[in-house]
Amino acid sequence: MAKGDHIYVSIYTNNTAPYHHGIDCGNDTVIHYQKNYKNEKNGIILWVSMKDFTKGRKIYTRIYNNCDSPLIVVERAKRRLGETKYNLFYNNCEHFARYCKTGVPISDQVENYKDLIFIGNSGIAASDALVNNGKSIVDTSQNLMKKTLDTISSFWNF
Repeated sequence: MAKGDHIYVSIYTNNTAPYHHGIDCGNDTVIHYQKNYKNEKNGIILWVSMKDFTKGRKIYTRIYNNCDSPLIVVERAKRRLGETKYNLFYNNCEHFARYCKTGVPISDQVENYKDLIFIGNSGIAASDALVNNGKSIVDTSQNLMKKTLDTISSFWNF
């Protein structure tokens, strides 16, 4: 492990997926998107000790064929300190770490989730709505159903 590395740990103690990602900033410190597990919508990018990041779990390093220099990687991470725009599907810890390394925010875990359940981007949007506001997606579905029935009714009455 070295300064500027994209590191990750299992969120479980048995070292299995899913994983939590961050950027090694040297001196046994990490910048990562810390999620508030009590409230799925909240998270903040923090600079913490390696011990706080790993919580005793095994550390893995993601290897890249093409990525930016450690100086750029750490500077990208520092610029986002304090950010509170966590989103499980669009701006999670893996998106953050990959962005810092390459400039492109991608989460293999989210991409694999989409492929696994065959939902694609619209399914992710629906899942995001359920995670962030389940009531609104139900209301939207009910409104759409009512409009459809009204349209069919108008057509038959014509």
